[in-house]
Amino acid sequence: MQSPSIAVRSLRDDDRDWVLSTLTTTWGSVQVARRGELIDASRFPGFVATIGGDRIGLAVIAIREGECEVLSLSVTIPRRGVGQALMRRCFEEARSAECERVWLTTTNDNITAYAFYQHVGMDLCALRPHGVVAARRLKPTIPLTGQAGLPIDHELEFELWLK
Repeated sequence: MQSPSIAVRSLRDDDRDWVLSTLTTTWGSVQVARRGELIDASRFPGFVATIGGDRIGLAVIAIREGECEVLSLSVTIPRRGVGQALMRRCFEEARSAECERVWLTTTNDNITAYAFYQHVGMDLCALRPHGVVAARRLKPTIPLTGQAGLPIDHELEFELWLK
């Protein structure tokens, strides 16, 4: 039996409530903290992945100054290609906008993300030791521990150069 195919489309106005709910479930609010800055990710464009019309993944991007930042990536069905499909769409959008690179920030506890971002062609380009300390000043709801009980302490930046 063939598995249903994943479709990825741009966010629409009728996705707004779902985006707010997804960001809040993923990050505790619509606010994403990184690099000492707090950003309302719900205000940016992005993509939704669907299977059979059901929303199963979200990517939110910000295109600025020739770069595309992935502000948020979340999937409800892990290890089924949803994240890869969303990242491919982010890369396509960045190329269409003539961006030089795509980048994102994650935290040291997110071990699965470390492997995933390398798998989609991104490289670790920066480690900001104790970067989450600054992020917590802006967003105190960031937990102290994350995946596998690891302390959430450092910011890791991944990038993919397009040119």
